[in-house]
Formats: sequence, C-alpha cells, structure tokens
Amino acid sequence: MESANRKILVYQPAYVWMAAAVAAVVLVTAGYLLFRYGAGYAGGELDSFSSQREVLQRQLAEAREQNAALRQQLAILERSSEIDRRASLEVRDDIARLQDKMQVLRKELAFYRGIVSPADNRAGLTIQRFDLKRGATTGRYTFNLMLTQVKGNDKYAQGVVEISVEGLQDGNSRVLRFERLKAGDGKTMKLKFRYFQDFEGEFEIPEDFEPQRLTIRAKTSGKGQPPDVEKTMDWPV
Repeated sequence: MESANRKILVYQPAYVWMAAAVAAVVLVTAGYLLFRYGAGYAGGELDSFSSQREVLQRQLAEAREQNAALRQQLAILERSSEIDRRASLEVRDDIARLQDKMQVLRKELAFYRGIVSPADNRAGLTIQRFDLKRGATTGRYTFNLMLTQVKGNDKYAQGVVEISVEGLQDGNSRVLRFERLKAGDGKTMKLKFRYFQDFEGEFEIPEDFEPQRLTIRAKTSGKGQPPDVEKTMDWPV
C-alpha cells in the first residue's frame, strides 16, 4: 500500500537554469528601468536646481546693484546734508555779523544825529565819550576820547585838551597832570575840528598813587571860538 502512494520526482536541471535566467533578466530589466527613472528624475531635478540657481544669481546681482545705488544715494544725501549744515552755519554767522554791524551803524547814526540836532539844544563843544582800559602792565592805561561840536560848527574849533588825575599819594591829596603821566610821546593834545575829533593814547599811574577822580578840559583859543568845556568823573576802572 505504501509503495503504491509514493511519487517519483525526476530532477530536471534545464528548468532550473531557465528559471534562473528569467529571474536574472527580470532583475536586470527592473534595475535598468529604475536606473533610467532615477537618471531622468535626477536630471529633471538638476535642471530645476540649475534654473533656480540662475534665478537666484540674477536676483543676487540685482540686489547688489540696488545696494550699490542705495549706498551712492546715501553718500549723496550725507554730502548734501553736510553742505546744508555748513551753509546754515555760514548763514547764521553772516546774520550775526550783520546784526553786529547794524548795531555799530545804529550807534554811529545816533552819534551823528546828536551832532546835527542834540537833544538838549546846547551849542558848542561836548565831551561825547571817554573810555579808559587797563593796559598790559600794572599802572598802565589806554584811553579814547571823543569831542564834538554841535550847532555853530560852521568854523573849526581850535585849542588843546588837558587831562588830570586826582588821588592820594603818601596819604596826601595830589593832582597829576597829563604831562606827568608819561602819556604817549608827551606832546600836548591839540584839537582842531568842525564836527568831531578822536584822541587815543596811554598813560601810566605811579605805583604809590591811588587815583580817585579824572578831569577832562577842552580849552579853546582864538576869536569866535566856542566856550571851554570840562568834565570830572570818578576813576572809571
């Protein structure tokens, strides 16, 4: 019974090799197809990347050009701003100078008006201004004196100017005349003018002398001259 149910298998190597060959062909074909697909996909991706790279390169070049243009505009604006700032400073300085000049002109105008039509309607000589300043060394002073002739100035006023300083020396009251104070070259200040005349000079006070008051006298001489004028003031410095 057992021998009747048994099957006898015959080994046929040709079929095995054929099956192996078919499997190899299938594998090779599948590998080739996969390779072609991968190559095609990779080529497409590479083309896409190349296109994107070109686009990015163009954008980068445009950005660089825009950046350079913006830098140039910024430099122009900075130069323009600096020019505007300097121009503004120059205009401000010019305005300040003009205001100073106008102030000087106003003073000069007031001075000339005072000569032509004085407020007090007095005619004759006037001690218009006397300025005294300390010099470079102790006891030395510089001065500026202006005399004017208001009304009646159809002729020259002529004469001399005298300056004296009153003070204390060794506890005693003394008056020092201009000639004793080593003023300038020691020459007498002579006046000769129709409208106004300036005097400038310097003098030196002795170390042991304490000045208290200063007197200015304009003394005329000759026929038809205006009367003398005198002004005493406290020591101004």
